[in-house]
Amino acid sequence: MRSHYIAGKWVDGRKFASVVSPHTGKPVGEAAIGVAEDVSLAVDAAQAALPDWRALSVGERCSYLDRLADQFKTEYGQEGQSTALKRRIMDAVGKPLPEADIEVIESASFIEYFSSIAIETLAPRNIQLDSELWPTKRSTVLFEPMGVVGIIKPWNYPLEMPVWSLAPALLAGNTVVLKPSEKSPSVGEAIAQMAESAGFPPGVLNVVAGDRSTGAHLVAHPGVSMIAFTGSVAAGREIASKCGWLLKRVSLELGGNDAAIVLQDVDLDLAANGLTWGAFCNAGQVCVGVKRAIVVRSIADQLLEKLTERTRELRLGLDVGPLVDENQLDKVTQMVDLAIAEGAKLECGGSRALGREGFYFQPTILTGLPPSATILQEECFGPVLPIVIVDDSEAAIAEANRSSYGLGASIWTRDLSAAETLARELRVGTVWINDVNVAFAEAPFGGTRNSGIGFELSSEALLEFVTRKHLNIETSNDTRRFWWYPYPRGSE
Repeated sequence: MRSHYIAGKWVDGRKFASVVSPHTGKPVGEAAIGVAEDVSLAVDAAQAALPDWRALSVGERCSYLDRLADQFKTEYGQEGQSTALKRRIMDAVGKPLPEADIEVIESASFIEYFSSIAIETLAPRNIQLDSELWPTKRSTVLFEPMGVVGIIKPWNYPLEMPVWSLAPALLAGNTVVLKPSEKSPSVGEAIAQMAESAGFPPGVLNVVAGDRSTGAHLVAHPGVSMIAFTGSVAAGREIASKCGWLLKRVSLELGGNDAAIVLQDVDLDLAANGLTWGAFCNAGQVCVGVKRAIVVRSIADQLLEKLTERTRELRLGLDVGPLVDENQLDKVTQMVDLAIAEGAKLECGGSRALGREGFYFQPTILTGLPPSATILQEECFGPVLPIVIVDDSEAAIAEANRSSYGLGASIWTRDLSAAETLARELRVGTVWINDVNVAFAEAPFGGTRNSGIGFELSSEALLEFVTRKHLNIETSNDTRRFWWYPYPRGSE
């Protein structure tokens, strides 16, 4: 993406950076890096488009989003078909085709869902006032757009993550400046192209390619009313601090260190299959992937045997793609090396895939970690599964809650009733029972503690992007209210 999409036109970039293929480790082109002037042009375009866009009915805005979903479905083609959009995802971030496949069709589904609930969710709501105190008053809550929304999204789901914010923000009547990741600019370009094909009015959706500095310009711009960000805790804190100082709304999804709790009555094959996928899909670069397996001692050896067997069967390039870049490869390598230095035992994997170009890291299982091990405290964004053994479910919950994150967790057991009880004790935003890493359009997605602020998906996502206005109407014809002047004598 050597250009930015601003006010319905493609604007040449002023600054560029090299784009490297995760499959080969070699440069494959250049991408524009938005500077302050580019961000200002995009925000100005979004502000200019805002009055007409917000004046549309919710249903009229839905029609635009429906056409965008149709564009996504056209680009999806058929399951297992390598289309241009799927290839962009695969080329940019290294996903295998089945994972790109899911991302495209899910993105279309999310847009359609938001459109299907927007009219009802954003409709004015009448408030029932105390009829004895206020017999002649009528109150209504109106949901109005924030204004211009800046959306800053990561590379690990370069299509789906923008959609989670972009669709509800637009449906709520806001205009948008999207900054896709500098690691996946071609997917951001595709979003702009599809919006253009769907007939979006100029300036309603603007896409400015760029890096951290571009995002900082967007956050600080006085014409931006709200920031929706997905990324690291460190970056999220910086954004929250800046937005707090500027008194602008912020929504943050900051990743996790999710635990998979495996209880003694589990179906071992189910758990082994689920944890293998949960830990290694998207090369472990998933916020709600399995980052820690907490296993009850009585079945730990049997489960480890099955997990190790399945992990060794995974095929690099077909089942597990490369990490996104060399920096990410170095981070994962350092975390695994540190874990071993801190006392972990390497069961399989543990290093870069030798003899293969690109940023591939072997799927890795670690055991014997001390409670203080860094990899149990910090998020490892790669194909690494540490296993912690505990005595019982109570100890498993305590271990899971030791993390400073609170995004998601999973529980693996045949006893669904017991699992529901345990789920209530986990300090996270989502708990899956006998599955993991599945997002549902209808269910709110968000975390606690270091995992962020606010919600994505469900009707909650639409309400993230509106401000509430209370409208109160006096229906009587009286010329004076009894609480107005003059006050009755004797009140002095």
